[in-house]
Amino acid sequence: MDRHRILSEGVWVGLAGAAAVAVWFLVFDLIDGVPFRTPALLGAVLFHGLRDASELVITARLVGAYTIVHCALFILFGWAAAGLFTLADRDRHVLFAVFMLFLCFEVAAFAFVAVLGSWLLHTITPTAIIGANLIATVVMLSLLFRNHRRAPGEVLTSAE
Repeated sequence: MDRHRILSEGVWVGLAGAAAVAVWFLVFDLIDGVPFRTPALLGAVLFHGLRDASELVITARLVGAYTIVHCALFILFGWAAAGLFTLADRDRHVLFAVFMLFLCFEVAAFAFVAVLGSWLLHTITPTAIIGANLIATVVMLSLLFRNHRRAPGEVLTSAE
């Protein structure tokens, strides 16, 4: 797989993961009766230092700005995953690195929220974060395993 294909695959895989998370939180926000609260909240914390969720004003600009950051981070992650899957096509042991990357992804999501403000874990529950990351992982890995010659079961097996 050439570099162009890795970059292209990484973008699509990253955007698919980003979309899965966005839809997940949109559903949560709609259930709560406040559409786009999550991206607006994270954007307000990230760009304006918001420290109290009750002061949040949801604007298209805030949602859009956070969405750009959200997509960019997922694209970076998608590139890393696509590159590792390309290496795994040659050596299946690299799948362990993929497993570790996705575990680090989960930890990074919690760290991101904690760094922005630990109070966010009361507003955006850990269950919601875990669910979003689980869905993103399934979507992204489904695309990657479909495009590469390795099977999901090979991640945890050691025999050639």
